[in-house]
Amino acid sequence: MNRVSVGFENDRMTGENRSPGRMHQTMSWIRRRSVFLGVVILPTVLASGYYGLVASPQYQSEAEFVVRGQPSQSPGVLAGLLSGGSSGGTEDTYVVQEYVTSRDAAQLLLRTQDLARVFDRPGTDALARYPNFYSGLTFEHFYSYYQRHVKAELDTTTGLSTLRVRTFRADDSQRIAKALIAAAEQLVNEMNERQRENTISASRKERDLAIERLRGVNSQIDSYRNDIAMLDPQRQSQPLLTDIAGLETMKMATRVQLEQLQHSTPDSPLIPVLKRRMAAFDQEITHSSSRVTGGKDTFVPKISGYEDLVFQRQLLEREVSAADAALDAARIQADRQQLYLEEVTKPNRPDYAAYPRTFANIAIVFATMLALYLMGALLVAGAREHKSV
Repeated sequence: MNRVSVGFENDRMTGENRSPGRMHQTMSWIRRRSVFLGVVILPTVLASGYYGLVASPQYQSEAEFVVRGQPSQSPGVLAGLLSGGSSGGTEDTYVVQEYVTSRDAAQLLLRTQDLARVFDRPGTDALARYPNFYSGLTFEHFYSYYQRHVKAELDTTTGLSTLRVRTFRADDSQRIAKALIAAAEQLVNEMNERQRENTISASRKERDLAIERLRGVNSQIDSYRNDIAMLDPQRQSQPLLTDIAGLETMKMATRVQLEQLQHSTPDSPLIPVLKRRMAAFDQEITHSSSRVTGGKDTFVPKISGYEDLVFQRQLLEREVSAADAALDAARIQADRQQLYLEEVTKPNRPDYAAYPRTFANIAIVFATMLALYLMGALLVAGAREHKSV
């Protein structure tokens, strides 16, 4: 065999050996391209078709509000520095913010604003509306959908809370946002009422107990008056004491006159008369004094019992006055601690649809699928390298 024929045979055998390698590379390239088209391009095309042609426009209404309240006392400089200058109503703003995105708010809107119909307008696409084919029909599924369309965010720097409501119509978004702001104001009013009641209830209870004790003492005084058959023993004893004092004065004058007669005219016929008068005075004074002192039926125990009850009444009257003043102070403090919701910006009526964000969503789908494709390619390449080793 000559050299030409040998060279021809070698070239033919080399070509035959190279053909399977080239075919394998071609098939691998086609397979990678098919995977790329299926994993990256096809989802991007589908997303473009949905967001560009099918997705219904969604309008977003925004409102800003803040919950303010006057603190009971002004904080010091150090307290202000430690608090970072934040508003005293930030915690209450959090409460209101959580309420507008709560189940209670969703149920309220279902009852008063026909919220179920708002999210199920005719002509909306099957993926964005509620109910849809991929979610349930329970309230929990509706609430999950509600949370995606009603959001409230707090800016801790300014203390402002922003409410965002997204529906398929501009008027619906504005109406729902207004209803949520009104519900938030109602919540703040209820919080004020509870706070006011908690603040003054203890003071009112103390005042009522003091009044009840005062009424009990007054009833005891009435019963005591009925028992002794006197309205005021001390006052009613005054005329008797005045009479006794008058008798003592007349007795003294009679004694002086008697002593003068006995000294100047021992045989005067007036001397026996004056002595009998003195005896009458003594008898009357003794009788009147026995009515004032000397036993349980006299004025002294009656006056002591009455004065004790009157003293208790005076103490309770002072206690009632102090409790009433404390109640007034509690009312003033409760009024100072009142909260109020201030609308910084009212719910607007959007002029154009804020959602869907077509280009951004398509870019997100493309970037996500491309990242998944590259991750899969790296995993497959690593597995092949490990297998070859």
